[in-house]
Amino acid sequence: MMRWTSYLLLICFVFTSSLIRAQEELVDLKQVKGMPEEKTSGNTENSRINLVKYPFIYVHDTLPLPFFDDFSTNRIKIYDAEKTDPNVSLKINYDFSVNGNNPDTLYYRSDTTYSILKTIGGDIISQSNTTLFITFYQDGKVIGYDTGWTNVVTEFDQGTGLVTFDTLLPDFTIINTPDTFYRVADDATLWTPPIDTFDSARAVPFINNRFAKTPLTQGVATFDGTDDRGMPYDISSETSYGLADVLTSKPIYLDSNMENVYLSFFYQAGGYGNYPDEEDSLVVEFFDVLDSTWRFAYKLRPPVVEDSNWTDQIFLQIDGPRYLRPGFRFRFKNYSTLSGSFDHWHLDYIRLDQDRDTTADDSLIQDVAFVQGMQTLFKDFMSVPYLHYIQDPEAFDAQEGSFTLVNLGLEEVAVIGLKYQVFDPNGNLIGGAVTAEPSVPASTRLTSEFPISDSPIYPDLGTDFADFMIRSSYTSVGEQNPYYINDTIYNRQGLRDYYAYDDGTAEKAYGLTGAGLELAYGFNTPIGDSLHAVYFNFPQIIHNDNEDLPIRVLVWDNLEADPIYEAEQWVDPQYTDANDFFRLELDDAVYVQGEFYVGFRQQEAKKVYIGFDANRSAREHTYYRIGQDWYQSSLNGALMIRPSFNEVELAGVSSPRAVMESNFTVYPNPARDQVQIQTSSKWNSFLLIDISGRLIQSHNGSSRTISLTGLQQGVYFIRGQAENGEMVTTKLVVQP
Repeated sequence: MMRWTSYLLLICFVFTSSLIRAQEELVDLKQVKGMPEEKTSGNTENSRINLVKYPFIYVHDTLPLPFFDDFSTNRIKIYDAEKTDPNVSLKINYDFSVNGNNPDTLYYRSDTTYSILKTIGGDIISQSNTTLFITFYQDGKVIGYDTGWTNVVTEFDQGTGLVTFDTLLPDFTIINTPDTFYRVADDATLWTPPIDTFDSARAVPFINNRFAKTPLTQGVATFDGTDDRGMPYDISSETSYGLADVLTSKPIYLDSNMENVYLSFFYQAGGYGNYPDEEDSLVVEFFDVLDSTWRFAYKLRPPVVEDSNWTDQIFLQIDGPRYLRPGFRFRFKNYSTLSGSFDHWHLDYIRLDQDRDTTADDSLIQDVAFVQGMQTLFKDFMSVPYLHYIQDPEAFDAQEGSFTLVNLGLEEVAVIGLKYQVFDPNGNLIGGAVTAEPSVPASTRLTSEFPISDSPIYPDLGTDFADFMIRSSYTSVGEQNPYYINDTIYNRQGLRDYYAYDDGTAEKAYGLTGAGLELAYGFNTPIGDSLHAVYFNFPQIIHNDNEDLPIRVLVWDNLEADPIYEAEQWVDPQYTDANDFFRLELDDAVYVQGEFYVGFRQQEAKKVYIGFDANRSAREHTYYRIGQDWYQSSLNGALMIRPSFNEVELAGVSSPRAVMESNFTVYPNPARDQVQIQTSSKWNSFLLIDISGRLIQSHNGSSRTISLTGLQQGVYFIRGQAENGEMVTTKLVVQP
């Protein structure tokens, strides 16, 4: 549970004058990252468990030993199948079948019925009708059997060739009302979201490479008080407490002949997140196959003295007839403050196998793995505007790169073919190189640096923005490297409409105390262009009121001079979901080239919090002003602030660069009472939006007049959506 004394994690320094008292601070986040009713079917004793999420049936196959996950990739199952997916097949559940067929309706008698044959010679032969073998089903499972005979009897006269029918009164009438499902074959995932209570399929940990300090290999599973989207489980109270994330294995094949079956793992408390309090815990449970019940196995408590180092490997033995059966499962779950991203636990390197020697295993982990691949191919940024990049790639392309690998074993291992490859949005290989073949000493982390000679690295695809994939990999075979899944790592490099130092994940929230303080974040663009907006990540923390603390956006080209832009109005920041961004439009575009700074002035003494990426460092670009003096930040990390050079916010997918076919103008502008829309294009809608992005009015596409009655003076935007899908925005100034 979160104690009030733990909200303030770090105060770096305090400046005091007769007028202003200011401080930098990092605090914990409230956020970091509706399904239909579901049910399970299947016998836990057999080889699989099925999850029904209408109209899909997800098959969960039983996993063989050994079980291994170091979270280098996210292997938690996602229930998002489509009917056209290649692993989806049609399945129809009938109520009954008759001799292998599935008629709509069946009339039958319980006693044998007979048909008559009149031969040419005048003999009458009575023959019993075919027996009907009936099988009954419920939810696709056999629930019973019956036999019967048709109630329709025939008489065939060989002499005349005539057939006559006689319908007897049936003893039973049954009707098939089939249910149509789509069977989803299992995949290579290892974990399932909670399938026992079905209260949430999102209650899973966050698989990431950001929150743990010095991870054993790439990726960890982070447990806290938020779901997999970063949403708090319970915001009804700041001190709400209870069960949070759950990580449940798929069924695993064990049997009574297996010996020395152990589950092992490493854990870290806190990391870059919030350190758990004394009453917080991470619990391990085993599934009792005989009784279909989860049973307590182990409980982790945080060290009394705060320690974010990785623990020694934990070993838990699995033994006895309740567990050594097909269908065994295990799970981890944490008890946490539920109102935000608090009480962090990180799991890594989970293994389950038989015939384990815990003494040897504890000291002889044989594995060479990536800890960090190629994160960026730019000199200074994680992202740059695509339209800037294609004008001068050499100004942005890095001249050297690096990988970080770890050897967890006790012998030096040679890494063969260490390389990076770059793929375009369609998966086509567009570049890369084999960089080196280093030897990684035993029990060592090694950062391998190498030159990058290619430029441009990224091609011009003719779009406003694009996402490229960087694949880092190597080959190392043999007993010293039995796990290959962590020998490859992927990083996405997005070229959008903004510059970014951050990697897109906030581990903390940054804030300044002091009325009138100014925050400036420096960038350098070699391409002269018009700055149109600034993206901010305004995170929720345990008890802040960002939305009631006005700011005024500022732009500088030199911190020794006055701002070159100051917003006409104070605006209230809007909370963003987890790692999303809120776009604040500038009243007028500002031309910048070379060095420039974006930021804001805060009106109140209370802190306005900004998302803070603890894994990237942009401290040398972060400044704040008290009175007339500027101070460089003392905190290592990157603010989640991004200057945008596009007139409107880009959508989530690439769109071709082209001249807009649709357009409109408004007049008069500036205006007082109303404006007219002039256009020759066809429109679906027009939206009137204030400078903070809030919707003020909505009109259909045929509207040509917008009333301004009751609006305060200031800058607004009219955004039109054309019938061809184009979005066009124009600025409107409302006068008193």
